Amino acid sequence: MSALATFEAAARLLGFTRAAEELGVTQAAVSRQIKLLEAELNTPLFLRGHRKVELTPAGLVLSRALTGAFDQVSEALDTIRRPTATNIVTLGATLGFMHFWLLPRLPAFRAAHPQVQLRLVSQDTGFDLRRDPVDVLIQYSLPKLDGARCLEVLPDVVFPVAAPGFVTQDDPALDELPLIGCDWVEPTWLSWRRWAQLAELPPLPKANAVRFSQYTDAIYTAMSGQGVALGWKSLIGPQLQDGRLQRLGRRQVVPEEAHCLFVPTTRAQGRGARHLTEWLVAVFQADQA
Repeated sequence: MSALATFEAAARLLGFTRAAEELGVTQAAVSRQIKLLEAELNTPLFLRGHRKVELTPAGLVLSRALTGAFDQVSEALDTIRRPTATNIVTLGATLGFMHFWLLPRLPAFRAAHPQVQLRLVSQDTGFDLRRDPVDVLIQYSLPKLDGARCLEVLPDVVFPVAAPGFVTQDDPALDELPLIGCDWVEPTWLSWRRWAQLAELPPLPKANAVRFSQYTDAIYTAMSGQGVALGWKSLIGPQLQDGRLQRLGRRQVVPEEAHCLFVPTTRAQGRGARHLTEWLVAVFQADQA
């Protein structure tokens, strides 16, 4: 591994001297490591000139492979490394909430708190604040979560939506329309069948237009006029206001679940996390006003 790291530096910088300076060793040590690697591979990796070195075809192949591998290792380390600075805050949320609700509002937070660095993690498989390196979590669930404290909730209303003009009736029969579904990983998100049950409607068929693994895809497909999707009002409010979506019928469901703001109970909040949670509490409350 030492010889490979030395070779990668020399190949990237095209010089033994510059590689030695980067690695903090002597030029002779770099040359020795390269020779050992060439002996191991039984092929030259560099063409040595008077003032410069060039990669051989074999050296070029190895250089490309090592650079890609080291980049992947570096990215993996950056992903799993827990920040030590208190102004770096990791926020977790579902992809749909991140895309539709949070990202449009983040410029306001960043303008108010430019010193706070945010790391955003979006996934629909859920989080465990007892082990996941997340400082603030927004999760659609009941306001109870192991290892976490709920600071605020944002209730929601769910109703069918489609592109303007897709349906002309005021109260259409949903079982006669192409329904867009999602394969929810978390069972707390409503399916068409459960929504119909809570809305006191006859059972609806399973989604028969198309199914997605992500809520964002379902909404964009509905906006393109390919079917009817379930709309969480807090997430698609802008699309309803600007006319990209319209509500169908008068039936709606207010689930017992809500968008809940959680913080871990197993570790103290840093200053940046406190700024973020205070801002989110205020925005949650403003959305309900």
